[in-house]
Amino acid sequence: MTRVLLAEDDIELSESIVEILELEGFDVTAVNSAEEAIEVSLHEHFDIALLDLLMSGMTGVEAISNLRHNQPFLAVIIITAYATVDTAVDAMKKGADSVMTKPFKADELIVTVKRSLAEKQLLESRGDLDADLVYSALANPYRRKALRVLAGHKALKFMDLCRLVEIDDHTKFNFHIRQLKKAGLVMQNANKLYILTNSGRFVLTNHNLSSD
Repeated sequence: MTRVLLAEDDIELSESIVEILELEGFDVTAVNSAEEAIEVSLHEHFDIALLDLLMSGMTGVEAISNLRHNQPFLAVIIITAYATVDTAVDAMKKGADSVMTKPFKADELIVTVKRSLAEKQLLESRGDLDADLVYSALANPYRRKALRVLAGHKALKFMDLCRLVEIDDHTKFNFHIRQLKKAGLVMQNANKLYILTNSGRFVLTNHNLSSD
């Protein structure tokens, strides 16, 4: 049975989400804070976490790295009543798979949860990928853009890739490229051109990479 960790301090909304997901066959554990969610994740396995953005104490976004440290393949959805483009981008940068805006309908919740789970299961099925390294690489918008650029251009010199990603600091961009190479998503071919690896193409196709 798929296990869901819900951190939501609005009791009425929390009960509603639990009811919706349990009717779909999910096993839901509900807590009232991000700190409680982290504590529970130390002792129990979960497939996906739904985290309210603003709660007393730690925010849902701030909790992501702690939760993923405990459970690397955990899918994460941020729930917020104050969604803006900046909010969503920041949440995605910090590792969220999706951002949902309150109020939302039951079918929207179910579709989002199932999509996020499917993406994580695909990634987990690849034994050649290190989940921690992949999540770390994808946490940065420049790295996500580099993957998309390489998907469109097939092979690029360092300076051309740097220009297309629109980053002026070559030293900084070299660091980002090293992280992508370390995660096994990018490599240099015999002509020293940067290309996507098979894993890079897989992640780009199956992971929810925001357009930033």
